[in-house]
Amino acid sequence: MVNREPEQPVHRPVPGNPYAQPPPSTGTERRLGVALAAGALALALIGVGVYAVTQGDADGGGNGSREPVAGQTRQSPDGGRESAGSDRDGDAKDDGQAAVIDVNAGRKPGEAKAWLAMNDIELPGKGAQLLDLWHVPGIVAQAEYDEVTGYRTDDGSKAWSVPVPGTVCDTPVNPTPDGKVVVVYTKRKSERNTECDQLRMIDLKTGKKGWHKELVDHGFWDDTSMTHVSITGSTVMVDQSATMRAYRIGDGKRLFTTERERKGGCSLDGVAGGSRLLQVESCAPGSPGTHGRLKRLDPRTGDVKWNYRTKKGWNIRKVYSVDPAVVAVQNREEMEKWAVVAVDDKGRQRSWISADKGPHAFEMCAGAGDSGEGVQNCPGAAVVADTFYLASEPKDGVLGPNKIVAFDLRTGKPKWTGAVEGGRQITPVAVAPGSSGADRPGVIAYARAQDGKSGQTVRFGRGGGKPDVLLRHTSSAQEMEAAMFAGNTLYADGRFFVTPTRLDGKAHGGKGEEGNARMLAFAR
Repeated sequence: MVNREPEQPVHRPVPGNPYAQPPPSTGTERRLGVALAAGALALALIGVGVYAVTQGDADGGGNGSREPVAGQTRQSPDGGRESAGSDRDGDAKDDGQAAVIDVNAGRKPGEAKAWLAMNDIELPGKGAQLLDLWHVPGIVAQAEYDEVTGYRTDDGSKAWSVPVPGTVCDTPVNPTPDGKVVVVYTKRKSERNTECDQLRMIDLKTGKKGWHKELVDHGFWDDTSMTHVSITGSTVMVDQSATMRAYRIGDGKRLFTTERERKGGCSLDGVAGGSRLLQVESCAPGSPGTHGRLKRLDPRTGDVKWNYRTKKGWNIRKVYSVDPAVVAVQNREEMEKWAVVAVDDKGRQRSWISADKGPHAFEMCAGAGDSGEGVQNCPGAAVVADTFYLASEPKDGVLGPNKIVAFDLRTGKPKWTGAVEGGRQITPVAVAPGSSGADRPGVIAYARAQDGKSGQTVRFGRGGGKPDVLLRHTSSAQEMEAAMFAGNTLYADGRFFVTPTRLDGKAHGGKGEEGNARMLAFAR
């Protein structure tokens, strides 16, 4: 159901925890279930005292205490609260004072040049998650804990930073075509106030802040305990439990709202952005007719362009691609059964790939599980044109060797299987939209740094075979690269970026310490 009229807010706080890590769930389960906390893997990063360090000031480009800045607010037409001028956030900084490690000492002929940016954000003892990587010309950016930071791609120096008063809860996987994002965060750092109800628009090219909006909790089916954001074109979609609101990124004006269907029993699971807008729903949960539904929406009006309905007993878990539409589905009763489904431009099933059968074993999202992120956060796969690339499950333990299998989305049949030399683990890598080489056939993949071997960035051609090595990662950075466990990765304009998925506050004792490596980049 699409509603373009403003609603009257009914405020009822629902407690939540941005660090809670619930198991995979769908629609009603996500709201009725209790989020089960899961321990995060502490990264045992290696000390780097032997390298030359360029250390910034103690504030690392932030605003020190990041105390809230008073500002005027006004009631918005949709029941939220908007800010005029500055609000509680600190101002963006542009001082280039990030801690950067020289990891090129002893670089061998043929190896890529590299830079390593250290963490300079004061983290709580339980640590913090590192979120989606974004790229615009000359800048790679990412959110961590209470700050969004942009680094210069050529040398890793800090271009700008935007602190927020609370904790960043979620970020979109992609920016707008002109380089803007909207992040969602808590109002303050407090165990008792963990509602993800603050929106902030940021221009990644400059680090300048745009509009701010405070979301309103409307109750059980429309709360802010777990809020997600995604972007399509110039529209940002905000998922508040079973309700999605779309806002114009230019000025924050609300465009439309989609609500839970009370008659059909369908409830929102998540929203996927990019070149198209897809909405994932669960229908008739708990009944014999339970199924999943995928909708393509117009990002300006919310009008439904097509619907796809799964088989009975299956739910949509993740969205691998929005154009073409490719999703992961899972059997509700036998959860070890899962598949990949391609959907055509009329909402019809193109192909069905059984991921639990065949000569290769596969894990959904490469076994990463679900830490409460959006439906698009799912490593281990890539879609290029009419081919789906999926990393197989390692045969010999977590770090054992594996392969990439290419499937034809028109038929669902495998086309070829590829691996790298040296028995290393390999995974497809996301390519930043619009970057050079993004439209080339084949797939770019990351051969992980492990067992004393440096990582590699490779490209498999359309027909598979032996991959071309695009970048041989610097051997002097091998230990630090391996310790990042191929967490967040991105390839953009000939550069490969990698970060851990989480940094642990207690293990690394605050900002600027050696060993607290945040981001590595490699280029020719």
